[in-house]
Amino acid sequence: MRIIASDFDETLLVKDHDIFEKNVKAIDHFISKGNIFVIITGRLYTDIKLLLNKHNIHYSFLICQDGAKILNEFDYSIKDHLLPKEKIDEVIKIFDKHKLDYYLDDGYNITTNKNDCIKINSKIRDREEAKEVLKEIKDNVDVYAYLSRSYINIIDSNTSKSIALEYLMYHEDFNKEDIYVIGDDVNDYEMLSEFNGGVMTKHNKKLDSLNKKEFDTLYEFIEYVENN
Repeated sequence: MRIIASDFDETLLVKDHDIFEKNVKAIDHFISKGNIFVIITGRLYTDIKLLLNKHNIHYSFLICQDGAKILNEFDYSIKDHLLPKEKIDEVIKIFDKHKLDYYLDDGYNITTNKNDCIKINSKIRDREEAKEVLKEIKDNVDVYAYLSRSYINIIDSNTSKSIALEYLMYHEDFNKEDIYVIGDDVNDYEMLSEFNGGVMTKHNKKLDSLNKKEFDTLYEFIEYVENN
């Protein structure tokens, strides 16, 4: 049995429709052979679930909000990692200082309840400004924070895609050598550092230092895993 953990945007979900369809078919074939396919994303569960249903994308496990929420194939929540209220308050002070809009999410929906929040997002209005705000947050608050294409993303420092995948590995008694990961952006760095796998050919430059094998498409990566 092999386990693949794949990033979603620009890895599984791509603009080229033909490639996307081949990705979905390759996932079904992989699972049909008794393997495990994990989707691991920074997206909110409710948001990504709409896309998964729309395109009939199957999975064995779903890891959302950069590792803060883990669900099985029946969408039963295995683990939620809350962002402590005191950290939320500290981050909000910085956003307010810079007059940035933000929202909290509880794993399913946008929320105002700080006691049930697992992630904070703020829409990037200027990337250079966002880099400065991100640095200020990292320098002053103990959180895991990064810039995606459109948002400043913040979860607790004690979780990440890599940590969530390790939790799933122990929870399901998977062997680490059977796990292969693929991604393209900065929030994939830790899991790519810790597990076997590859990067998408079009990827964030930060991933260059990992010297991972590059793949043009997810379906080609799946074929590679199946044959090695």
